[in-house]
Amino acid sequence: MLNCRSNNKAFSLLELLVTVAVLSVGIVAILQGISFSARLTGLSGDIVRAVFLAEDKLQELSFIEKQGLIEEIPQEINGAEGKFGWRYNLLLDSDLDLYKLNLEVSWKRSDRQEEVSLATYLK
Repeated sequence: MLNCRSNNKAFSLLELLVTVAVLSVGIVAILQGISFSARLTGLSGDIVRAVFLAEDKLQELSFIEKQGLIEEIPQEINGAEGKFGWRYNLLLDSDLDLYKLNLEVSWKRSDRQEEVSLATYLK
């Protein structure tokens, strides 16, 4: 009679394949999370630079306003600084006797057009 003792302490090929598959899925998920985080970090950096540019243009117009020269500047101006384009229009609101400023900073990121808008009133 054959005496078959099964004292097998090794892993089977199927167990190894399942383990590799589970680890692969986990690694892919981690790498996608890192990639997503890097894209968001780049976008937030662009938004911060766009807001700084908008604040800079707003300060320029506030300085012109304080000098009393607001009536002499054009009602609409376009410009660009680096990859950012900016545009503002200045309209007189006769009811309030104030100028309404609409300022937009836009840029292209990964084939998408992004934009930051700001609106305020000047005297």
